[in-house]
Amino acid sequence: MKMKKYMAMGLGAIMAVGIAVSGVLPVSAVNNNENDAKLATAVTMAARDYDDYEGVIKSNTTLRSKATSNSRKITTLKKGAVVEVERKASNGWYRVEYRDIEGYVSPKNIKIYDSEYRDIEKKGTVTSNVNMRLGASTLSKKVTYLKKGTVIKIESKTSNGWYKIEYKGRDGYISQKHAKIGTNTNKKDYTYREIDDYDGITTAKLTLRRSPSSSSAKITSIPKGARVEVEGKTSNGFYRVEYRDIEGYVSSKYIKLVRDYD
Repeated sequence: MKMKKYMAMGLGAIMAVGIAVSGVLPVSAVNNNENDAKLATAVTMAARDYDDYEGVIKSNTTLRSKATSNSRKITTLKKGAVVEVERKASNGWYRVEYRDIEGYVSPKNIKIYDSEYRDIEKKGTVTSNVNMRLGASTLSKKVTYLKKGTVIKIESKTSNGWYKIEYKGRDGYISQKHAKIGTNTNKKDYTYREIDDYDGITTAKLTLRRSPSSSSAKITSIPKGARVEVEGKTSNGFYRVEYRDIEGYVSSKYIKLVRDYD
């Protein structure tokens, strides 16, 4: 009988302890813990990996340590900054890398584009005045200004219709709409014949140009009646001449040839 009594007392004590413990953890606390666990899962779980994607910051924004607006600030990303996109959390925030610093940005402040590219490695020509940008987006920071006709090196083409290019040792992007592969195919190849023992007298005021074309860059002006040394003639009707130690091309229409000993 004593044995049963002690067992009953022990069982009652264990139940009492259980009731006391459950009193320490009310239902609200359990629910809060579950909510915290769900939030932690939401902001750390990768909903999708973003290989070969980049992003452009649409407006000044904060790079944060976690995918939430109240997490620790790492740095400020300025409008137009280009970032590498690593993945997207299930709550929509993007994990990005900027200058070897990793963190999260809100999806409201970033424009994502697919940076996967196809190698081209050919020369190209700018077909209209355009800004060369740091990334493949009009939101990206301007690197320099390219004029129509500028020859560039086209390195690759992104899947969103931009060329990655090189110009004077600087890399950047321009929209495919403003460039073409290849240089000016309308440019003619001119043959050249040397002329010995002849000078020329200008019959009108002439422009001395860098190449045998009326659209070529001007070097200087030669007055009417000036004497020039004639070096050769191109097949499209230009003389290569020397005038006051400056060499260039003038139209043959306005040059009268004379022997250099006349």
